[in-house]
Amino acid sequence: MSEVYPSDNELLNILDDSETGVEYITTGKSPYYLEFRKLLYRLILATKRANDLRVFDEGGLDIGVKGGKFWVGTTLVTYGGSSGNTLADNKANIYVYLNASGVLVVNEYSQFPSMSTTPHLRLAILTTSGGDITSITDARCNYYIPSGV
Repeated sequence: MSEVYPSDNELLNILDDSETGVEYITTGKSPYYLEFRKLLYRLILATKRANDLRVFDEGGLDIGVKGGKFWVGTTLVTYGGSSGNTLADNKANIYVYLNASGVLVVNEYSQFPSMSTTPHLRLAILTTSGGDITSITDARCNYYIPSGV
């Protein structure tokens, strides 16, 4: 995908995005606020899966994890989501992941475990300091863990 915007004329004549199906608001379409809400609705639908298994800050040292699914070999594992997962304070790296059974692990401090000995789905690396979460780095990149790993 190009990092450069199309010309103004091209932008004004785009009807939809072929990859996502998101429709652009036609110039002069009325009522605009309704068309804008429709656009937001379509964008949310197009990006909804990006929220699966996302780690988020709940304030203080607590994190939540959005629900989602991932594969371990031929088994589909469902994680219902969680909240109020309290992290240790003053840690440079907290490696948060789901094990192959779908259990959330929040007390790994040196590195993610070896995939060959502990199949898991990496979610995030967090840093805590002074009773607060200071950074969250998204580590979701693969929703499939090969069987027999």
